Amino acid sequence: MGSMNPWGYFNFKMSLLMLAAMLFACGDHSDRVDKPQTPLLTIASQPKAPYLVLVAPHQDDETIMAGGTLYRAAHDGHTRVKLIYVTAGDALIIPGPCLEESEEMRRQKILALREDETIAAAEVLGISASDIHFLRYPDQGLAEESSFSNGRRIDIPTSAGEQAVAHVTDLLPDLIASDATSLLVITASFWDAHPDHRTTYHAARTAAETVRNQLDIPVTLWHSIVHDEFLFPFPICCPGDLFWPNSGPTLDHDILVDLSVRPRPPPWDVVADISDLQALRIEAMNKHESQFKGNWGLCMFVFLNRFYQSWQEKTEEAFWEEIL
Repeated sequence: MGSMNPWGYFNFKMSLLMLAAMLFACGDHSDRVDKPQTPLLTIASQPKAPYLVLVAPHQDDETIMAGGTLYRAAHDGHTRVKLIYVTAGDALIIPGPCLEESEEMRRQKILALREDETIAAAEVLGISASDIHFLRYPDQGLAEESSFSNGRRIDIPTSAGEQAVAHVTDLLPDLIASDATSLLVITASFWDAHPDHRTTYHAARTAAETVRNQLDIPVTLWHSIVHDEFLFPFPICCPGDLFWPNSGPTLDHDILVDLSVRPRPPPWDVVADISDLQALRIEAMNKHESQFKGNWGLCMFVFLNRFYQSWQEKTEEAFWEEIL
């Protein structure tokens, strides 16, 4: 073959490249058509973030325990906030059928009502429905029995209680991204009078320890009392709520330790001043209308409205702190 001049060689090479491009375009590349690429700018703009996860025994406990704290975290520009609700909140004050509806139908309607109320309250706090997880274990069904020893309640969990602890332990780590910088878990206290609250504490603590072990990040647990204990002469849960809460963390603690038959918690480790957010707390709590107004159509009655009003008047949120 004779030698090719440089210009001819260039044209020949360009012709081959164009032919290859045409053949490539005619091929079947459907596997790449519907895969939009994430812009590099978006990837680079996702900062590492601290997480706050509140593990609540019942719907409304989020605002009672930490409404102001949640609002601040949800609006600080970097903290990722999640909510977990352990029980369905469907316990019946008056069991059995009511207004021609079966007990099971009432429970289902109460569950749906309380979840709708919770989503509305979370919206006030700046938390989206996609960040809320309802586990729906039986309300007032997490502890088989409990005893009082050395100033503390000791519970024997039901099968549902054991499942709830395992469920929270599995779920919470899945909510935390691998690039998280820290985790704060807020939950009910083991000093609380309600057995669902004490079981929830153990679930949250176990789950928080799992995150610490898996991700090796700083993990802190804050726990708070919603219901006050009063052991004698009442054999049922939470009659201490008749005297609780009070006007401030100091007086609250005075109530908790004023009788030897009550549990003996130490003073609070953390007291957050949320006086500037009191109106917002009230707005969020008012979304849980069934808890202070009841619902006559579902035979839901309220016997201790003062308890709820006292929580609305709070200007601080107090916690015991555990560094895990």
